[in-house]
Amino acid sequence: MKKVRNLFTVSAALLCACAMTGCGNTGTSEIKETNQNVIKEAQSMSRDELMKKAADEIDGGTLKFIGTSSRFKNAIDAFKAELSKYNSACSNMTITTDTAVDGEIYLTLCGEIEAGVTDGYDAALVQDGYQLQNLGINTGYFLNYVPKEWNDDPDTNKSLNANPFSLQYNMKTWMVNNGGSGADVVLDNVWDVTVDGARIHTMSPDNENVNRDWLIMLTGEEWCSVLEEAFNDPTNDNKDLDLTPYEKYGDQKYAYAFIEGFLKNAIFYADDGAARDAFMKDQGGFGWIVYSKIASIQETAAITKKDITIAALGKDASDGATQGASLVKGFGGFMYKHYLQIMPYAAHPWTACAFINFLSTTKEGYSAWAVDIGDYPSMPSINVDRTKYGHGTLAEDYTWTQDDNGENVFSCLNDPASSWWEDEANVVIEDPAFIVTEYNDVNNFIKNVIANK
Repeated sequence: MKKVRNLFTVSAALLCACAMTGCGNTGTSEIKETNQNVIKEAQSMSRDELMKKAADEIDGGTLKFIGTSSRFKNAIDAFKAELSKYNSACSNMTITTDTAVDGEIYLTLCGEIEAGVTDGYDAALVQDGYQLQNLGINTGYFLNYVPKEWNDDPDTNKSLNANPFSLQYNMKTWMVNNGGSGADVVLDNVWDVTVDGARIHTMSPDNENVNRDWLIMLTGEEWCSVLEEAFNDPTNDNKDLDLTPYEKYGDQKYAYAFIEGFLKNAIFYADDGAARDAFMKDQGGFGWIVYSKIASIQETAAITKKDITIAALGKDASDGATQGASLVKGFGGFMYKHYLQIMPYAAHPWTACAFINFLSTTKEGYSAWAVDIGDYPSMPSINVDRTKYGHGTLAEDYTWTQDDNGENVFSCLNDPASSWWEDEANVVIEDPAFIVTEYNDVNNFIKNVIANK
């Protein structure tokens, strides 16, 4: 935890030094300009035209890629096979499979850029909207490429996901352990998690910036109104909460009241896996956990996914394709993003564009993520139907066989499409530009609340 924060501090310091001394030189400026022109041309090309350009460029060389998710490596062989259709030498090409956590990846990428390295990483998959905006976009460091197929698709949301270009949403959502003594516990209003004594198993904002970013998002005008409406709804179990201490925040008072209530009841863990494991043992407890984590729970006589209720879906969720209205007032989750960006001095800009195109606009490329509940591509047509993922057969030895036509065993796994989560569950969606504007004030508040828990 401390290591990541220190890395971020060092990176920020490097940026300041760079701004003061005028980093960059004529050579790297020309490379950046050339790459910007490549990206502009690539955005108007069909996939076939782009793959030809990439195959000629990379030949048998190496594309240097780094990601916060290691899943991209599962698409490498298929991408090589695709390029080999245009140039047989591409069967010998390589793509690096480097991964790093948020703080480290930005330090590495920005360090290369500031040093004028021209044989460093070509492209990257990153997360944490705050650092992306602050270190990669506001500085003009990272380059944005939007595939033509993605841009031409009528179902892609250009205003939300084109700039910076988003590969996918990853979702944290509200869940309840309804096992045993917790069978009757209901979370039908987000304010329920702020009731004194509520237990929320989640990651600490100090371990994962995403868990800080979503709290900052709540201070936006839209979400303050949503929180006010939920607070005044009869389903709110904490309607007697005294809001007087928050009046000084004006229109944001509901956001600050909710943030403090959430943090005071939060039980923090170093990662979502640990939060999930503790949540599964806490009957009647709440979880604010990455949705995909629950799919990998190992069934035993004592631990079962049957006990999990996704608040927005309810206990009786049977088919995500026909899921009705959300069953939780306020917001049903937080969608943070994986972004794909090209480095300004990339040695292989055509190949970088082609790999991003392959990952984000083809079912074969996106298959590395498509099987996970809670992961939603920004191009919906390439996703896998998971609306009956909880149907199948659970054997006596707890072996699970998924079958859409089988019995509804795990209601929590019947995952609707991203459009349902956005339209019906009213999920909060990460907006890097907004997070940067509110970061300092809200982050200071968050730190103070945690320090005084």
